[in-house]
Amino acid sequence: MKSSFITFIVSSAVCIGVASAEDLLSGADFGYGEYLSGECVTCHSQTGLDRGIPAINGLDPEVFASVMHAYKSGDMDHPVMKMVAGRLDSEQIASLAVYFASIPAAQ
Repeated sequence: MKSSFITFIVSSAVCIGVASAEDLLSGADFGYGEYLSGECVTCHSQTGLDRGIPAINGLDPEVFASVMHAYKSGDMDHPVMKMVAGRLDSEQIASLAVYFASIPAAQ
């Protein structure tokens, strides 16, 4: 299940082509990402376990940012994620991306 989700995310990120990796992570601030992560971990497991809601710990930061921008723009459809991503600016998305990339994925 987890590997198919990761494949889906990577495929989506490649197909979407929202922006270059440099642009996606522009303005990223690890500490700000940690601060903002509280809302994310309400649903996404802090331990990185996938229990029906995809794990986001350890995701490549460019993939994370691409997916969040896809939710924000409406290219990917999930009502909760569209709402959450819609409230975030590019710096906030980049900051969350670098923060969650730094947390080891569950094994």
